[in-house]
Amino acid sequence: MSHLFETATSGRSKCRGCAQAIQRGDLRFGREPSNPLCGGEMTAWFHPHCAAYKRPEPLLQALVETPANVPDRESIERAAAP
Repeated sequence: MSHLFETATSGRSKCRGCAQAIQRGDLRFGREPSNPLCGGEMTAWFHPHCAAYKRPEPLLQALVETPANVPDRESIERAAAP
């Protein structure tokens, strides 16, 4: 399973945490779990703050590994902290 931060290329993806659209140009957090139904990979996108509450462990791991500048990083880390 891989986790990543990237800028949304369109406004079509929806956050799996709050079900709201992730606007084009906004930073988003993705996790790629294996999908047993189709045998492929599918990225589940989250707003970073939503991921802090819904998927805190993978988010914290990705924050450590990412070279990207994550806006509001400190408040995201506080929200995800146990």
